Amino acid sequence: MHPRVTMADPGTANLFMKHQREHECSDCGHPYLDLDLTGAGPHVRRRRVGGGTIVADTSGPLRELHVLPHCGTELPADLLAAVDPADYGRLAQLVHDNLDLGTAAIYRLLVEDIVAGRAPGVAVAGFHLSRIMLDANRDAVHEQVPENPYAGSGELYRDYHLSEGLRLRDEELLPWLAAVDDMLREMGGQGSVYHHHTYDVYSISPRPWDRGFTPKRPAFQLIWSRPLVRRAGEHAAVGDPGLARLEDIERVRESIRNFLEREIGVGNGTGQVDYPLLLPVLPFRGTRRGDPADSPRHLVYDLRKDLLATDRQLRSWVSTAPWRFPAAGPAEVPSDTDAVPSANAG
Repeated sequence: MHPRVTMADPGTANLFMKHQREHECSDCGHPYLDLDLTGAGPHVRRRRVGGGTIVADTSGPLRELHVLPHCGTELPADLLAAVDPADYGRLAQLVHDNLDLGTAAIYRLLVEDIVAGRAPGVAVAGFHLSRIMLDANRDAVHEQVPENPYAGSGELYRDYHLSEGLRLRDEELLPWLAAVDDMLREMGGQGSVYHHHTYDVYSISPRPWDRGFTPKRPAFQLIWSRPLVRRAGEHAAVGDPGLARLEDIERVRESIRNFLEREIGVGNGTGQVDYPLLLPVLPFRGTRRGDPADSPRHLVYDLRKDLLATDRQLRSWVSTAPWRFPAAGPAEVPSDTDAVPSANAG
């Protein structure tokens, strides 16, 4: 029997967390899987599912879901037991360097709003194991984490990952993905789904879906085009309606630019659509071509990691919510046969 992915050994967990807390970071050093919501009212439901959690307000129908697949800062207990404690500092830095920096703080702030009763009908799904172990934005085995992470080397955990990676996917990732899809199915064609991501200031490890032609990335990007899932004998689709109405995504684009320039003081807060990163095949209902038409609209963004450097900026990002779709009632997403032209702004 393998131990569950948990920070069960207090001494080991505390020692590793001590190293995480030694560097300035809005995200590292918090026990997200065991987040204490003592005192939360009856309107709050918290579930730990595999290596992630789902916190939901139950006072009304689910109308808004937040997905944070790359906010993970925790590691399996059996990995920590296998690593020399003298290397915990390096391992903690590796987790930090491969985190979508700021998204774990966004998770905490969104949960705070639910607990305080400020977010009726809202749910937050966070995956808390580090991306050096699992990529919760993918489900296929061949699209899981490579031998080396985005930043740094995998030497400290490579043997463990080779022996336990498939088990972790089956036991810790797939149950969380299934639970998120259950919520999306419950939403049907109503409401909105927000995917929170940040990316490095400069591309440090190009991937097949990275097509930026300058080293420095734009302040942010929004995703409109859904990737084509090709199957044997399937012809390429003529077009695609995208993750949501193009005009709504363009309005969010303008809202984020205004926020960054006015509230954060960014000199050039311009963002792009479908650039510099194309959307890989995501494992969430409604994000792939050919998914059921009764799926909610999705907003996927990447914000540059240097733009939310303080607690005040993070809180403003969540409370102001420039990434939120304009109020419009049910999603009005056309069918796959009514595709609109590509919104590629790259």
